[in-house]
Amino acid sequence: MRLKHIYITSILLTTIVVFTACSKEERSPKLVVHVQDSKSVQIEGATVHAWPTDRYHVDSTSSGVPNLGMDQTLLTDANGDAAFDFEFSAVLDIDVTYLLVTSDTTSEELVGHRVVKIETIKQKEKDNIFEETITIE
Repeated sequence: MRLKHIYITSILLTTIVVFTACSKEERSPKLVVHVQDSKSVQIEGATVHAWPTDRYHVDSTSSGVPNLGMDQTLLTDANGDAAFDFEFSAVLDIDVTYLLVTSDTTSEELVGHRVVKIETIKQKEKDNIFEETITIE
């Protein structure tokens, strides 16, 4: 009888340890866009616009999930990076524009574009980072 209690207790403790150790939390996606020119030089001050693409966009009426905060615009930092935090999975259009002043009287607008998919995932790690490099020309 005593052996039966030890056996049941050990099974319960093992089950508890396994299920609590394997717990995963849902992690919202973060998108880091690195902007560079055709010579791979990082660009500071470029405008990066991330927004849900029309081709794959699911509106709030069909999915039940509002798209609040999915349309964001940032400027790149000194490293040429713009970091976006999103709450939901999405397919995003990323548009980059940069006004290159070539002299006192002339300037040139450099642009870049990419479509990316970001996903909310369940994982134990804290980060859910998607990194994209866009070359502007």
